[in-house]
Amino acid sequence: MTEARILFERGTTDPQAVRFMYEGADSAWQTITWGDFLGRATQIALYLRDIGIGPDKKVSIFARNRIEWPFCVMAIHACRGVLVPIYQSNTASQTQYILNHSDSEVLITESELLPVLFRIWKELPRLRKVIVMGINDPGQQDQIERQLEDFNKNTDLPIKPADVKQRLIAINDVYENGEALSRQRPGAFERLCEAITRDDVSSILYTSGTTGQPKGVALTIDNLYTNAGDWIEVLGPLIPETRVDLLWLPMSHIFGLGELGLGNTLGFTTYFTTPQAVLRHMPDVRPTVFMSVPAYWEKLYLDAKGFSDQRSQQLDRLHVLTGGRLRFCLSGGAGLKTQVKEFFYETGLLIIEGYGLTECSPTLTMNRKDDFDFDSVGKPFPNVQLKLAPDGEILAKGANIFRQYYKDEAATAETFDDEGWFKTGDLGSFTQRGFLKILGRKKEIIVTSGGKNISPQAIESQFRDDPYIEHIVLYGDERKFLTALVTLKAFAVMAYAATAGIVEGDYSALIRRPEVIALVQRSVDEVNATLSSFETIKRFYIHDRSLSVEEGFLTPSFKLKRRQVHERFRDVLDGLYR
Repeated sequence: MTEARILFERGTTDPQAVRFMYEGADSAWQTITWGDFLGRATQIALYLRDIGIGPDKKVSIFARNRIEWPFCVMAIHACRGVLVPIYQSNTASQTQYILNHSDSEVLITESELLPVLFRIWKELPRLRKVIVMGINDPGQQDQIERQLEDFNKNTDLPIKPADVKQRLIAINDVYENGEALSRQRPGAFERLCEAITRDDVSSILYTSGTTGQPKGVALTIDNLYTNAGDWIEVLGPLIPETRVDLLWLPMSHIFGLGELGLGNTLGFTTYFTTPQAVLRHMPDVRPTVFMSVPAYWEKLYLDAKGFSDQRSQQLDRLHVLTGGRLRFCLSGGAGLKTQVKEFFYETGLLIIEGYGLTECSPTLTMNRKDDFDFDSVGKPFPNVQLKLAPDGEILAKGANIFRQYYKDEAATAETFDDEGWFKTGDLGSFTQRGFLKILGRKKEIIVTSGGKNISPQAIESQFRDDPYIEHIVLYGDERKFLTALVTLKAFAVMAYAATAGIVEGDYSALIRRPEVIALVQRSVDEVNATLSSFETIKRFYIHDRSLSVEEGFLTPSFKLKRRQVHERFRDVLDGLYR
């Protein structure tokens, strides 16, 4: 049964049940029932269908998480259109590339992002309609006109207001048009749901990529539903009967989009929140389900650990921070420190980790309730086949594997071997018990001047549990030995300085202190002791700022852009060899 059909049946048979909670203008929680959800999705779907959105027609969403996201996602799905999510942090040029490459005909965005669109307005020839959230009163309409005036004052290629008005439509007007169509066409939404097929392309998700332009991963409904079925079979026993989640993960990423889809399928009551507010809301919302990247699990861990020296009080503190009802915990996007997982496990909370890629819809492996290994990413899903190539690359097959990169036959052909195995680009190994361990990225292998091949991620991952090191980036291609760029966890370093009696007001000066350098050196020495001599880090440079998405050092999903880091810090790193 498709998500659209689930929505129709739940919204029809149990319309008063709560599906979403979101913060209103006065910061009070507002309720969206299944009936409300069905009503809004129906209105948007009928409007989109009326303007020509149907099978294989692309609709992009360029917005922060907000309550309209699920309405729009379900409407596109019901129309058999293709969802193209765009990260709200993308630049104008990145947004332009995705909109044009995907052949998007409709864009759903928010008023705050219109200045970004104005910069590329004339470079979007296929875009017929822009649906705007957040312009529901005359004051905001005036604000958009001022934004356009300001843009036109600072450009040699002004946009005609009439062109903007012709293409823009407020989402409230979409609701009104859709409601009128619903009255004219009783049963239209259900008929749309019945026409959906598992072979329909559901979405094109542009992988942020560490080099070059992003590639559009085309996923079918069959890809996604196969993986969702595996997910429910493997992890369903861990889902509690009371299903309340805090959704803060960006729905422009498959992790957040997947949480939304699981909530639709399994009947979650989902509280929408932001990255900034999610931990603040946990004690009050008291979620039973929480899905997150490692940084938030680590924040909870550090808060609990710093609360007291007594273990029992630390565990009590963790229950306070999470609201005391947490039962299902999932961490993704990167590896979580073993010490964090062990700490949570002492409280009776198993943090589950797995491994996957967008191209795999996305999950390939997962740890289980009664079959887990904290030093691994688990075992393959039921419908997934895995094997290792002779060079250690992880290869995958299954109905969840994508078929193509949109409009990129060469990249598609390159990513599959002659027998149809998907080449993940990751290096791995299997333990004797069948658990998969990730060793690093194949294309990021460093080859020293002595001809030694080194996986930087395999070494960098050993610093994952370090209390002071935030990022460590290895360097040394065609060099005699390895060096590294290091960034530190500022709060941890400052706490250490206070405990050690180091008085230094400036953070940049603090990290140059011999005591701080010695902290890093001790960590490097500990890891070096486990490595072959050619793999050891001989020298390092401590940078005084974190690596960020905004500066181009991390992808929007927080993966390291190694080449960009190397290019930006090449002079500093090369200086370590003098």
